[in-house]
Amino acid sequence: MQHASLKFPMKLLAGLLLLGSAALANASETSRPPELDIPLKCTLGQDCYVQHYVDTQGGQGAKDYSCGSLTYNDHTGTDIRIRTLKDMETGVPVIAAADGVVGNLRRGVKDQYFSDYDAQKRKEIYNIGLGNVVILNHNKGWSTFYAHLKKGSITVEKGQRVKKGEVLGYIGMSGLTDFPHLHFEVRYRNRQIDPFTGLERDRGCDNKKFTLWSDIALRQLSYKPTFFVNTGFSETRPTNRQDVESGEKKEKVLNPAAPTLFFWSYYIGVRQGDEVRLSLTGPDGRKLKEYRLPRDSKNRITKYPYLGVKRPPAGWRSGTYRGEITITRDGQTYRDEAFINVE
Repeated sequence: MQHASLKFPMKLLAGLLLLGSAALANASETSRPPELDIPLKCTLGQDCYVQHYVDTQGGQGAKDYSCGSLTYNDHTGTDIRIRTLKDMETGVPVIAAADGVVGNLRRGVKDQYFSDYDAQKRKEIYNIGLGNVVILNHNKGWSTFYAHLKKGSITVEKGQRVKKGEVLGYIGMSGLTDFPHLHFEVRYRNRQIDPFTGLERDRGCDNKKFTLWSDIALRQLSYKPTFFVNTGFSETRPTNRQDVESGEKKEKVLNPAAPTLFFWSYYIGVRQGDEVRLSLTGPDGRKLKEYRLPRDSKNRITKYPYLGVKRPPAGWRSGTYRGEITITRDGQTYRDEAFINVE
């Protein structure tokens, strides 16, 4: 999705009209919105992806800014994820999207899947949902939040002035989260704003007149309704989503003694009615197995389908095995593949 990147004051005035007449009356050069760059050092579409957008639909149900399904009820920010926990351990810098002053921060929250906590600990985590977080204050009334940062990674102090692009910390999985990502949130006078529209988050979808993102950032943030996070082969069956998200599952060389071989994929953006097919082809070009999943009955965020084959009686043929996943929807096909060698 593309937006017209209108500059102040037109963009600000349009947004403030929807924020309220009192805010409009107080609009000034000192309260203009910050122009935002990507808040991570990563390459969108290659090693990081937008998994969730702001929920623009008030009340029950949820829609992202393009009226798609990459959000959930009452979600307040933009979630930019990385592929694996191994990437998180290597370190992905979170950077200031605009010049600002550190208004507040929190350190010391453990990195862990929220679903792995016991019931009592979950209640405690709900009270610190953003986990380790840095809050930057910008022009009067505007602030940005950088949440779920890795424990021990925050590099700034309260009251410190920072420049756009300066490292604030590193992507983690602290607080109320079940995947490694940055929760990036924009507020104006403590009201949550969708940076893709400049509007308060419950103002409805498909409004593409203005944005808070810079032109460069917006090109990188082109909307992708479905994308593959991790696709690969392994000798053992994936046990759950966390298994394929670990970064430890994918193998490039198959042990000739392995009793089984599994091809799997983890992708974002499941739509009702999707036709999903997985296939596995041997080194001689013959198809060893194909699996067509039942059509999806509803929209979902994630899915990790897989198929497996047993070692043939004569053993694994040497050469390269190829796995492919295709998702067909409304005449459009999304495709990913992986390879593994037997030496």
